[in-house]
Amino acid sequence: MSQENVDVVRAIYSAWQLGDYRAALERFDEHVEWFGPPDFSNSGVGRGHDGVRRALGTWIGAWDDYQFDLRELIDSGDRVLAAGWQRGRGKGSGVEVSEEIFSVWTLRARKVIRQQMFRDRGQALEAAGLQEQP
Repeated sequence: MSQENVDVVRAIYSAWQLGDYRAALERFDEHVEWFGPPDFSNSGVGRGHDGVRRALGTWIGAWDDYQFDLRELIDSGDRVLAAGWQRGRGKGSGVEVSEEIFSVWTLRARKVIRQQMFRDRGQALEAAGLQEQP
């Protein structure tokens, strides 16, 4: 089942890259919980499909010229750790940002029930139930 979970998360990122947000949302449970990075000031919890839309709009809306590259998906049973690189310019500040970003996706019955973002790899690994390799 865990490879299927990796495939679901990969399909979400692929749909986003194509701009097909509807196809991505079909892979989310109707009661999904969405958490932005703990240090993001607008990082409340998005609940349900509308909450995910709002959270994504807030996240993407904070950037100009936003780009994301998925670099790795790590299987952890009912969780999948996604590692990627994001870059863009802050809309309000104009500051250029280029950084690694992580998401831990929790799935049940091939649907995302929770997504949590991190800027710190160690925190993401811990949330995914994995340990950092020396």
